Amino acid sequence: MRKYFYLCLLLLTSYGLLAQKVINTDRPDQSDGSHVVEKGCFQLETGLQFSKLDEMTNEFDNQTMLRYGVSKRFEIRLVNQYSTVRDSVSQSGLQPLTISFKNILWWQKGVLPKVTLVSYFRLPFAMSKSFKADHFGYTFTLAMRNELNSNLKLYTNLGVTEDQQTTDLSYTATAELNYNVTDAFSTFIEYFGNYATNTSASNGLDIGFIYALKNNFAVDLALGSPTLKLGVTKFIAFGFSVRLPK
Repeated sequence: MRKYFYLCLLLLTSYGLLAQKVINTDRPDQSDGSHVVEKGCFQLETGLQFSKLDEMTNEFDNQTMLRYGVSKRFEIRLVNQYSTVRDSVSQSGLQPLTISFKNILWWQKGVLPKVTLVSYFRLPFAMSKSFKADHFGYTFTLAMRNELNSNLKLYTNLGVTEDQQTTDLSYTATAELNYNVTDAFSTFIEYFGNYATNTSASNGLDIGFIYALKNNFAVDLALGSPTLKLGVTKFIAFGFSVRLPK
């Protein structure tokens, strides 16, 4: 009888672990995902990025995003970023604080993708004079996801951004193939482009992975180039994400 009791306890425990959702993050790729954090959960996503912007300029960034699930379709986010830019001189400090929202518009139906509206509002002040902004800035992005099969997904983004300094508009587009090797481990390859009104267009590529050590904790890594010129511009990013409660 005791053996049956332990067997039932083991099955219930295993079922509970399987029922828990593996954490879904907006790191470390350039695309915004279509997923919204589960209602009542906080999710912290943070990481470091080292970039070579040109032959003279290097940049270091530490970005942290705090996400909270308000409902099945809606979450609020707060983004904080510390940056250091080095060329002939060095500038360091906090970037303008960003308030963000995510709202699922509709779910995937056949070939029509799941679509989520992601909005960012950058406040016109910063903790550091080096990155002081003169205007409000915003980004509106349609984040789309097509589930091609149980393991392969196509993510696409279309967005518009207003610059905080010049108020010029730029337009962004991304396309990412994401493959789930296992439930806990996924890899991706991604194209991302930026098309500004007063500057030349840029086209980039990156690859990376996300690995969930636990259902509520994942580490990530990405590397690539925003101009496809690895000798001139390149970056590497790594970080982690945690969801509470589990």
